[in-house]
Amino acid sequence: MAQPFWVSCLFPLFLAALAQETLNPQKEKVNCNKGVTGTIYDYGAKTLNGGEYVPFQQYAGKYILFVNVASFCGLTATYPELNTLQEELKQFNVIVLGFPCNQFGKQEPAKNSEILLGLKHVRPGGGYVPNFQLFEKGDVNGENEQKIFSFLKNSCPPTSELLGSTEYLFWNPMRVHDIRWNFEKFLVGSDGVPVMRWFHKTPVSTVQSDIMEYLNQSHSH
Repeated sequence: MAQPFWVSCLFPLFLAALAQETLNPQKEKVNCNKGVTGTIYDYGAKTLNGGEYVPFQQYAGKYILFVNVASFCGLTATYPELNTLQEELKQFNVIVLGFPCNQFGKQEPAKNSEILLGLKHVRPGGGYVPNFQLFEKGDVNGENEQKIFSFLKNSCPPTSELLGSTEYLFWNPMRVHDIRWNFEKFLVGSDGVPVMRWFHKTPVSTVQSDIMEYLNQSHSH
């Protein structure tokens, strides 16, 4: 007996949504590969507002948390949490760098010149201003991905075996190590080498605890 039309249509959609939401099996955090060749100091990016080119070499000696961000995402509430992390960890030489991207559900449709205004007045709103550096909008996956993200992704295993539903993902070609969604995070050590990578839904409080544990271990050796 043939399935009713609505069952045959909706069930695949349900599975796609389930895959997008749960992305099991997944890990909150993975350690990056040993023996990575090169450092982030070989790269740089343009700032969001002025288009000033910033070589990452200027951050030598600091621990850097790279985050791909979006302002129309269910996870946009992460922005104020990143402010808190930046404020609490700056004494330990940790800085956050944000990279707006529109490849996940098209959830960063704004132009570079509109992003800060959107954050301040819409989402998360309430006068919010990031206390960390934002860079210009760009791709983190696919043919035109920023070279810094090619380096970060190739240095660390993916946090999930599943990429998600392709109807919400806007890039080609798709690769195993690609970022899964907005607000994935990479920690880079004070030597410019990637250390850890977090699943996009890992709470920022957990990320902060992981960073502190890493710093304590690093300083005790």
